[in-house]
Amino acid sequence: MVAEATTSSTALSGMTAICTYVGRSEKTVLDWIRLEGLPASKIGGVWESDKSLIDDWRRQRIVAGARDEYLRERAR
Repeated sequence: MVAEATTSSTALSGMTAICTYVGRSEKTVLDWIRLEGLPASKIGGVWESDKSLIDDWRRQRIVAGARDEYLRERAR
């Protein structure tokens, strides 16, 4: 029995879809993938990601930024 392939409604396929979802240029998205750990991979020559993974990544960066700002304020 072969499992039927399904596509998650949160899947993002292609760099254009990823860029549109995050609202940034391809250069910025590629920099984020390479330098900041944005969760996306090239699979079979096509960039793939997932909305929920990107949302989690954004939340982690927001929390880290708020924590860093708080620590900077306390150090003054």
